[in-house]
Amino acid sequence: MSLPRLIGLRTYVRDVDAARAFWRRHFRMDFATRDGIGWSHVGDVAWELWPGGRFCGTRGPHHALPVFAIDDFGRARGYLLAHDIPIVFEEMIPGLNLVVFLDPDSNPFELAQETAPDAWDIAQRKALRTKRRQDAPQDEPIALQGLAELTIYTHDITASVHFYRDLVGLPVGLSYFAHVHLAAENVPVVLRTTRWRCKSPHQLHGSEPIFGGMDLEALAGRLLAEGVSPEPEEDGVVARDPAGVRVHFRA
Repeated sequence: MSLPRLIGLRTYVRDVDAARAFWRRHFRMDFATRDGIGWSHVGDVAWELWPGGRFCGTRGPHHALPVFAIDDFGRARGYLLAHDIPIVFEEMIPGLNLVVFLDPDSNPFELAQETAPDAWDIAQRKALRTKRRQDAPQDEPIALQGLAELTIYTHDITASVHFYRDLVGLPVGLSYFAHVHLAAENVPVVLRTTRWRCKSPHQLHGSEPIFGGMDLEALAGRLLAEGVSPEPEEDGVVARDPAGVRVHFRA
């Protein structure tokens, strides 16, 4: 039996054309438009820009965070700083360098570079954490190498594991430091704990995952048995996970 597959991302923005211009200018991402919605692809994952987004006012990590692979952390960081794109978190750990930035609608996205663990230099991490690290300003837009991961923040890791493992059908892999890694067919889905709670959970904002390859009737039965009411939408259903994230499902 095949695993559910991440087939799409839906990101809410105030102005679709302004969002398209941002991603084209800084990341060379081209979004077409249809019925007022922006459409593009990152690898085999469709990415939609939907109008009606409004920042919820929650500055801390919450809801879903798309993670894009890059090949040069320093160059990407230098570009973000040179173009006044807000950086809200950055880290260098053995095997991974990452930076989280905000788009013009305050939606968070992460850029991640895999590295050789034995090449890790604690001095570079200290420079980053103490704001002393310098990266040269860059003019060349950042190239996204694909979707490396989908992070979903939760204030109840046990409830979220039950939702995504037992109801959605994503098997659990590694679990450590309050992070639980699950496996969709094409991309890791990582649950991470957060103390932040969304100030406006029913306000359209952020990014939402779309999973495909689902038996919608069986899924609806599992959700209803747990007191979760899926809502029908075009081509599928949508339901909220324990942290309030709207998750879309397609057959």
